[in-house]
Amino acid sequence: MRLRFEEEQKKERRIKILKEMLLFLVEIAVVIFAAWLIVHFAMKRASMIGSSMEPTLYNGEDVIINNTSYIFLRPGRHAVIAFYPEQKEGDEALLDDSSILIRRIVGLPGEKIQIKDGFVYINGEKIEEKYQYEPMVSAGRAHAEITLKEDEYFVLSDNRVDMDDSRNTSFTVVKRENIIGKVIFSMNPFSFIGGPDGTEKGGTYAASMVSWTYDKGKTCDAGGYPVN
Repeated sequence: MRLRFEEEQKKERRIKILKEMLLFLVEIAVVIFAAWLIVHFAMKRASMIGSSMEPTLYNGEDVIINNTSYIFLRPGRHAVIAFYPEQKEGDEALLDDSSILIRRIVGLPGEKIQIKDGFVYINGEKIEEKYQYEPMVSAGRAHAEITLKEDEYFVLSDNRVDMDDSRNTSFTVVKRENIIGKVIFSMNPFSFIGGPDGTEKGGTYAASMVSWTYDKGKTCDAGGYPVN
């Protein structure tokens, strides 16, 4: 009788161990599946194209984009975003990863933006930049006040000398429908996206080796816009 009782206990322990192992395997499978969903649907990997975001991001540097950042929230000022370029009427759509652009938001929908003497003005007030940047040599088309529509964002390069941004008439503003998400990580090396040299305004900022001298009363840039 005692022997039979012990065998029953051993059987119950074996069943309990098997159930625990099965539960553990199920939990691992759920975690792996959740990670797969995040990687394939919530996150996107892309590469920085060009030098416009230096020194925050360099040409060819890989980044991770959070595709879910703006499902319920609107993109905010100073955010680094990834987006597809605006397609002109009649152009073939190029919405693949090789066409993704990365810039920093400065102007928000409905705002009036202007660049004067190298500074950004929103609705007539000079904004306080979150980071330190190279002085803007040209305001481009923003030398005159621009009013953004309710689905438009004005973006600038972190390399403010580079005009491959909303100051350029061929670049224009970024529409909400073209925004993919917020750039959150750099992969080379792995780090959160901040600003130039990762320093906020007031910290140490290593200026570019490029120096500029101009007479704002006489000089125009290559696009024919007056230099601020």
